[in-house]
Amino acid sequence: MTGLPLYKQIIQDLQKKIFDGTLRPGDRIPSEHELSSSYMVSSITSKNALAELADKGYIIRQKGRGSFVNSLENLMAISDFAHTVSNRNTFQSKTIGLIIPSMKTGVDQKLLDCLEYEISSTEYLLTLVITRENQEAESQAIQKLVSQGASGLIIFPAEHEIYNESILRLNLEKYPFLLVDRYLKGIRTNTICTANYEATKQSVSHLISKNCKNIVFISPDSKNTVTQERFTAFKDALSENDIVINKHNSFFIPLEITDPSLKKSRIARFLSGNPASDGILCANREMAAYVVEIFNQKNLWEQFQICAFDYFDHPRVSYIIQDIPCIAHECILTLLDAISGNTVPRQVSVPASFVAR
Repeated sequence: MTGLPLYKQIIQDLQKKIFDGTLRPGDRIPSEHELSSSYMVSSITSKNALAELADKGYIIRQKGRGSFVNSLENLMAISDFAHTVSNRNTFQSKTIGLIIPSMKTGVDQKLLDCLEYEISSTEYLLTLVITRENQEAESQAIQKLVSQGASGLIIFPAEHEIYNESILRLNLEKYPFLLVDRYLKGIRTNTICTANYEATKQSVSHLISKNCKNIVFISPDSKNTVTQERFTAFKDALSENDIVINKHNSFFIPLEITDPSLKKSRIARFLSGNPASDGILCANREMAAYVVEIFNQKNLWEQFQICAFDYFDHPRVSYIIQDIPCIAHECILTLLDAISGNTVPRQVSVPASFVAR
C-alpha cells in the first residue's frame, strides 16, 4: 500500500476486513476519531475514508450512532464483495454444525443418530455442540461455527427459547441454517417440526373416547413453540367437545426446578388435590416417567387413562411417537438446499403417529 494516499490505505484495510468476514454485516465501524488515532492521521483523512466507503455501499452512516457494515443483501450488489464471497465459499469447511441443548433424552439421541446417518451419504461432516440449555452457550456456538467456516447450521434451540439475537442475525444475513423442533414466531426461516397440534388433538380425542371428562395437561413451564402448540391443541380439543376448561386442567413444572424427586412430588401433590381427574396428557417423556412412577407407587392405574409424547415403555400408556428419521431427512434436504443458494424458507411439519393402548 506504499504510495497510496492515507485515506486510501484506511479504505483498503477496512474493505479487507469486510471481505474476509472480520467485519460482518451490522458490525460497527471505528469512528473518525478512532481511525485518526489508529492510523495517526487527521480527522479529515478518516472522514474522507468513511465517506468513500459509504459512497461505494460498504458501510452505512447513521447520525448520532456511527458507521456500520451494510447488510449482506446490499453488499452482494457490489461485484468486488460478491467475488470474495464466492472465493470464500470455495474453500469453506465441508462441515454442518448441529447445536443441541442436551443429549439426555431418547429423542435427542435418536435425532443425532438419524442426522449422522443422513449426512453420511453427502460430502459433509457433522460437528456437534451441546449447549446444556444455555442460550449464551448457544450464541457462542453459532459464532464459533460460523467463524470456522461451517457450511450451514442445524439448531435445536434451548428449552426456554423465544428469541436469540444470534439466530435472528443468521436469518438477516441469509446464512444457511434451520431450526428443528421449534420455530421463532414472526420470523420466516427454515423450520422442521413435528405436527404437534394435530398429534395432541388426536391424543385428547382418544382420552375422551375412553370417557375421560377431567383431563390434565402436565408439562414443563416452557414458553417455546412446541409447548405452546401442544397446550393450545389440548384446550381446543376440550372446547370442541364441550368440556369446560379450568385451572385443574393443567399443571406446569417451573423450569428452575431441576431435582427429579421434587418434580415428581409436585405432580403427586397436584393429582392428590384433584381427585376428579381421570385422564392425563404428558407433554414429554420426562413428565410421563414421573407419572408412571407415581401410579406404580400409589396404585392409580384404574383411576386414569394416560397419553404421552415419546413414552412407549409402559403397556398402559398410549403414546405419540415423532418420526425422527423423517425429521432428520428433511433437515439435511432443506439445509443442503439452503447451502446451494436457495433463500426461500421452508416450513416442514412432519406427521407423528398415535398408538392407543
